[in-house]
Amino acid sequence: MQRLEIIRGGSVDPTGRRGRDLVAAADRGALVRPAPGRFVDAERWRAADARVRHLARLDVVDELTAPRLVLSHVSALALHGLPWSGEFPEVVDVIDPERETSQSLRLLRKHPGKGRSMGLARASSGRPVTDLRSTVVDIALTQDLRRSVPVLDVALQRGVDRSTLRAELNVKRAVHGRDRARFAIEFADPGSGSVGESIARVALDELGAPRAELQTEFHDAAGFVARVDFWFPDHGVVLEFDGAAKYRHPAMRAAGLTAEDVLLQEKRREDRLRRVSDVRRIGRFGWPETQDTERLRALLLGLGLPLETRRFRRIR
Repeated sequence: MQRLEIIRGGSVDPTGRRGRDLVAAADRGALVRPAPGRFVDAERWRAADARVRHLARLDVVDELTAPRLVLSHVSALALHGLPWSGEFPEVVDVIDPERETSQSLRLLRKHPGKGRSMGLARASSGRPVTDLRSTVVDIALTQDLRRSVPVLDVALQRGVDRSTLRAELNVKRAVHGRDRARFAIEFADPGSGSVGESIARVALDELGAPRAELQTEFHDAAGFVARVDFWFPDHGVVLEFDGAAKYRHPAMRAAGLTAEDVLLQEKRREDRLRRVSDVRRIGRFGWPETQDTERLRALLLGLGLPLETRRFRRIR
């Protein structure tokens, strides 16, 4: 996992700069200062993704804070390589075994840990971090479904047992978010094909769409036709989630294929799928529809899918 080099103000950096020089370089914008006396090359900071920048904050906190603090929540998620949408927080999540209440500081968000039971792993520095099971349940308790469900999907794919997650939730003291977390654990599905599909599945459920079968394969007399993202067998509807990456980014396409080639392949695949007897309608949606309730609702109703009120729906 990529990490950014931390430059310490109390020592000479590889270019020979000392503390005052480092502060001056930060003032000029050549360095970023994630904490007092700690610096990172600004160009490398800007080039790094959100996870790598957060890991740099973890490295700083690891040097500056008491060893009893346990990395947790979103910070533990970053270390475990679990999915996260958007920016990571500018503070590091930790559990303090000596605290009974939460506390927000400049670099830290402390969660109460006194009397708390939790599974632990170790970061490369040796600092304790909540293990995969404890981390994903903490995320389920504290985050909305669009963030927690992709995390839970990946945890199940990695072999974490759903009953283990239920048991972990049962021993948590948290009251707020328990019903949502319980729902998220049951809703999670290791069959999800991507983070985008996980979020799309939540968006469908928010509107009350029927539960779909995931990654269903279709065949005809000539053999394999397609594996589809969402299949609603009672309604004969196939729904595909189109992330733009497979069209825009060459790394997401087979070698030698252009975006136009991919579009043509998709059209031929869909034409063949339409001829499968069980398939009556095919729809496509992407990130814009997951963010626009009315747009997605119109698509689903147009495909003939019934919608019902759900308890956990997105509040705009």
